[in-house]
Amino acid sequence: MKNITIEMACSINGLIATEDGNEDFLSFRGWEIMLELLKEYDVLIWGRKTWDNILTWENNYIKDLKDTNIIILSKTINIESKFPNVTYCTSIEECLKVCEKLKYERLFISGGATINNAFMEKGIVDNIILNYNPFVLNKGIPLFKGNYFENRLKLEKVIKEKEDILQVHYSVIDDENDIQWK
Repeated sequence: MKNITIEMACSINGLIATEDGNEDFLSFRGWEIMLELLKEYDVLIWGRKTWDNILTWENNYIKDLKDTNIIILSKTINIESKFPNVTYCTSIEECLKVCEKLKYERLFISGGATINNAFMEKGIVDNIILNYNPFVLNKGIPLFKGNYFENRLKLEKVIKEKEDILQVHYSVIDDENDIQWK
């Protein structure tokens, strides 16, 4: 049984980037939080657009991830990684097979919107951690983007972080198996 968590930094109204993909409004503390949380997980899963964004940042960001197993989901086939800790997969199904083969039990998904949505659509996400930054955008990229899905969430804990970031932990409720909603 896998434990799958989606973690994202966002504005208070749930946008993870501006319409053009800019994340400058997000605090550096969000990066630090992600690195701290990653210590509890076997693998970090990102979409190709998120990964491409990270690659344009200063080299220290990549160095921060040198000991982290990373899977990049990309529809582009035959991408070879120049990083020994990075594996490319073309689908969630392939990603899950790779995780099973490599015995990754605790999966940490951190973007982007399409990847978040695809995992939620499959009904396999156990937890969502949102780091709300004290910023409002009226247009941008939402936490989830893609086909329709819906889930109930249970609030597990709230942490007031540095830089006025509010971290909210939810568990995803399986309506079929959770009697507290019946």
